[in-house]
Amino acid sequence: MMNRRELSRFLALAAGTMITGASGIFAPAANAANAGNAQTPQTGAAPAQNSIGVQDLLSEPLAKMENPEVRMLTLTITPGATSHAHRHTGPVFAYILEGAIENQVDPDEPKQYKAGAYFYEPPMHVHRQLKNLSATEPAKILVVEVGEKGQTFTIDA
Repeated sequence: MMNRRELSRFLALAAGTMITGASGIFAPAANAANAGNAQTPQTGAAPAQNSIGVQDLLSEPLAKMENPEVRMLTLTITPGATSHAHRHTGPVFAYILEGAIENQVDPDEPKQYKAGAYFYEPPMHVHRQLKNLSATEPAKILVVEVGEKGQTFTIDA
């Protein structure tokens, strides 16, 4: 499992790759059995002494956009807090860093996630709720969202 620093570095590289349209920097893990092994860069060079291990967690196609932008942010949800219903204009990728949440995106039923879990939200699906399941501890989520530059990424449902 990647630590937070490795995940942040990888997501930043992935976001840059999406924006520039460059081919992947690292070869994805061949299967779950290899997920913890270091990967060889696609350049064909021998792996460096300090290679970065990459585990492919989630892959979704991106809709074509006129002027795409990727944002990476963290959400801190206070104990017991719940979001209001909204939509995201582009796809959203989320990774739970701390705590436990309940999340519901139409048409799915509510699902619970804890630290280390992740989920995907398709564009324009109603995000009914994001709720911190703890009454005493905050939850923290790393979010990578795609939208059109200069436009609102989140709108009321």
